[in-house]
Amino acid sequence: MTMHENKNAFPAIRTVRSQPAGQRRDLRPIQAMAAWLSIAACGTAQAAELTISWQMPDFPPAIIGSGPHKGTGYADVFLRYFIERTPDIKHVIEPSSMSRVFGLMRQGELVCEPSLIKTAEREQYVDFSDPVEFVLPHHVVLPVRLLPKLAPYRNAKGEVDMSKLVHDTSLTTVRQEKRGYPPPVLSAFEAAAGQKNIIVSSDDGQAAFRQISTGWISYVVAYANEANWYARQLETPLKLAYVPIAGIPEYTIGYVGCTKSPWGKKVIQRVNEVVAKAGKRPPWVDAEAGFLDPEAAKRFEVIYARHSPFRHQK
Repeated sequence: MTMHENKNAFPAIRTVRSQPAGQRRDLRPIQAMAAWLSIAACGTAQAAELTISWQMPDFPPAIIGSGPHKGTGYADVFLRYFIERTPDIKHVIEPSSMSRVFGLMRQGELVCEPSLIKTAEREQYVDFSDPVEFVLPHHVVLPVRLLPKLAPYRNAKGEVDMSKLVHDTSLTTVRQEKRGYPPPVLSAFEAAAGQKNIIVSSDDGQAAFRQISTGWISYVVAYANEANWYARQLETPLKLAYVPIAGIPEYTIGYVGCTKSPWGKKVIQRVNEVVAKAGKRPPWVDAEAGFLDPEAAKRFEVIYARHSPFRHQK
């Protein structure tokens, strides 16, 4: 509420008709009370002003926006945790898409998304939190029967050199437009732009995995937890393998992102405060690990123990 609106907010406080000097009523206490009430009303309005529109693309297993497992993604778990600890904030949950998220942010609309990868391009219009998510990174995911075809592009550690793989036109893949790829993958896709074996798509992750199961594409670059999630959801007998990519870290950090603005910085400050008090193993980390197959889950624990961004928290 602005200051000039207060004259109608408290109708009981009104001007008193002038009286003779000897009988004139001292209005100073009333004026002081009116001023105090004005300040209090403005303070209350400002405290209630922080409303967060959470844009929630259906991006399993981070955000699961539909089906029997709706709301059980690890970003869903984080958001519930945050909402429970910020009762003074009005939270609005809106189903969305990655295209809509970034479109709104570029336009300056005040929105947030709880599970984003930080890139140089996004930092131009997004304020990012401190680390929130800790997941195994992107891998090359493909049917087990196609593993021998990767042999020419793997180094001594077994990692795939994406700059070489993308130029094998006998192997088709999908580049998802709104996905945040790590630099070696993004550079490889950009260098191979226009090739017939690189299909650019705005579809979600499930579409890519369906295309693998039908043989339409050979491989996809995705997270290890996605490979396990979609293998179970699609109920296909197809066995998938996922192979590490050369040049990227053995883990990926996810962040809350809000429209770059003073409002966005205020929200991010609250996110950082809540996460800082979530302990050495916040509850959403267990949710992250739960979406991995047993072998990947063991690797996750080893890497988490070594690199967790929360290991110094109490």
